[in-house]
Amino acid sequence: MNLNIQSSTFKPTSFRPKTILCERHELIRFGLKRVVSEVVEIIGEASDGLTAMEIIRRLKPELVILELDLDGLNGVEIARRVREEMPNSNVLVLTDSYHATKYYNQLSRAGARGFCLKSSGPRTLFEAIEQVTRNLPYCDPKIIQLIKQSPANSMPNCNLTEREIEVLIRLDLRNKEISDELDMKLRTVEKHIECILAKLKVPTRTAAALKAVQLGYVLLPKTPGRDPSTGISHEQTVAELQAELVIANEHLKNLLKQNELLKEALNDRLKGSKEQS
Repeated sequence: MNLNIQSSTFKPTSFRPKTILCERHELIRFGLKRVVSEVVEIIGEASDGLTAMEIIRRLKPELVILELDLDGLNGVEIARRVREEMPNSNVLVLTDSYHATKYYNQLSRAGARGFCLKSSGPRTLFEAIEQVTRNLPYCDPKIIQLIKQSPANSMPNCNLTEREIEVLIRLDLRNKEISDELDMKLRTVEKHIECILAKLKVPTRTAAALKAVQLGYVLLPKTPGRDPSTGISHEQTVAELQAELVIANEHLKNLLKQNELLKEALNDRLKGSKEQS
């Protein structure tokens, strides 16, 4: 998949793709529905994977906005089934840094066309929708920075190959998980790790992971920061706050509209009173 990082100003078009929204958190789903309804037609929504797949099969949407952390059936499997059963449907993954960086390559192979972080906000989301509905790939710049890493310029790269770097930044995963994500044979992963240890001059993969951090890399999957008291990730908190803001703005618009209607009714009554007098 080619990564699109060019910035552009989103301009709504008359095309409003029939869309299914798959998001497990009710508040975030409610807020997202209000936001994306400006540019898409929501024809269904689901909070778990099995329900999502049933609705997708029944309604055959043009766009699926897909969270990965779903009960029953995960997002990677949903993306794969959509590609196989409904090749004309586009999948836009909308998730957090952890799941995006853990499953990016698997999702790309499964047919996901776009990747966006919930915490990035409406402007990035609109841009992602615009690109994906034009059958073009899109990847949130924040995700690109994590999955396409290079060491800081001031640090030596120890002559690591591009493939070795891909393995190095995933040393927190088990070898089988690295193999699945990078579509690499297990023995090949093991050989890459052997080469990494030799080039970095360290005895263990744990030491190699620590060395990677010293060289300026971010280990994947990107572990989110969490509130120490609630355990909720900062990204989810941001997404919830954005949803609450959307809901509050909608209530404000409704109040302002009601106020205008009351003013009109009052003016009409005053006008009628003057005419009678």
